[in-house]
Amino acid sequence: MIDILSSASWREFRGEPNNKGMNLTTHLASVEDASGKLHNCYVKLCPQNWPSPITEAIGWQLIRALNLPAPDFAALIMVPLDRLRHSMKLDQHWLNHSEALAFCVSEVNGKPITNSWSWLATLRQKGAYKKYEVAGICAFDYWVNNKDRNTGNLLLKQNGEQVAIDNEYILYDQLWKGRFGFEIIEKTILVEAKNHLNIKEFNKFKLAVASHGKNHASAMNATRGDLSALIFTLIPDAGSAQSIWDAIDGFLTARAEINWLSNELGVIV
Repeated sequence: MIDILSSASWREFRGEPNNKGMNLTTHLASVEDASGKLHNCYVKLCPQNWPSPITEAIGWQLIRALNLPAPDFAALIMVPLDRLRHSMKLDQHWLNHSEALAFCVSEVNGKPITNSWSWLATLRQKGAYKKYEVAGICAFDYWVNNKDRNTGNLLLKQNGEQVAIDNEYILYDQLWKGRFGFEIIEKTILVEAKNHLNIKEFNKFKLAVASHGKNHASAMNATRGDLSALIFTLIPDAGSAQSIWDAIDGFLTARAEINWLSNELGVIV
């Protein structure tokens, strides 16, 4: 199971990123892992009862199980809010709390492309849709019902490799819209590909995406125990935890069936 670290592991505030996204608590910090190693991390506080810790942790573990590029380190961590307030402003939602659960992930030495037009131009220039990991990330997003793989959520490294970050809105219908009525504008790599590739190119991309679906069952089997343990650790009520885990397990297992993704995309692999 992904590590859950105490507030003592949050060692030092290192600044605020230029682009925080919708979560204004996102910051940079030095985090000490369970072995004592320090990591430079992005840290994102999670409002109480929000599914963010679950979705981010599940996403990171599944992507690594699929052998797709991912940040080297991730953990859930209790952040000492009194210390954080000395370095950045926190709004009224955090006033009555001395610490809060956060997801932290190590920095990736890569370049985010945040403007849609720049992103699409870069994809075409570098042939990123032909990259193995981009098709794999797209397949992962379809499998886990990720509605928000926006243009800033793939980091381009100097070696040309694309790394997926920010899995907050996976299991969207199950844990976000289903529980909170929370709705966002859907953004996916597959939609972008359809809009910016010709028919022949898009069909080739769909074949590459569908081929990755054959890896999903093994990734689910490899992580099932850890994912279950995570749910029962973060959700104190055993009945609620069981209900949520059964929904997640059933959803992901059914969609990991070997031909499910190819049938969804209308291709034969």
